Amino acid sequence: MKIEIEKKTLFQCEYTLSRKDHSKEIISLDTKTFLLHDICHFAVEKHLKYQNGFWGMLSKGHTIDQLFGKDNPQTEELRFIEKIVGPIQSIYSGHIPKQNLAEFINHLDFDIPQNVLNHSLVEIEEIMNSWKSIPVGQKLILDWDF
Repeated sequence: MKIEIEKKTLFQCEYTLSRKDHSKEIISLDTKTFLLHDICHFAVEKHLKYQNGFWGMLSKGHTIDQLFGKDNPQTEELRFIEKIVGPIQSIYSGHIPKQNLAEFINHLDFDIPQNVLNHSLVEIEEIMNSWKSIPVGQKLILDWDF
């Protein structure tokens, strides 16, 4: 799936998702609330090779609207990865120390290999730096190819 994120304004972006089945979805979002979190999902899911998270479900044809709701039976695996992405976003943002990640996810009975954490943090930084450097009206392009 090709992900194009256009910087509409400094505070608004538009995602255009082009799936392998040739379907498309366009979503307008505010950058402060969603962009960093979605980029964290992208990096973490990619490096964990997790296909049933946010980007994996979108690439399989689910729409954004179908993924909303805490009681949505389609999003059980999405809620699992959310409990990993949230703490990693907090590490990236400097709110919790990297060495404390296990403390925040130990209830999941899941260990993240250190290399996955490190690669995810590097990729988040690279993507966010790219985003900051593009002018309004330009696009950041990512590929989800799982």
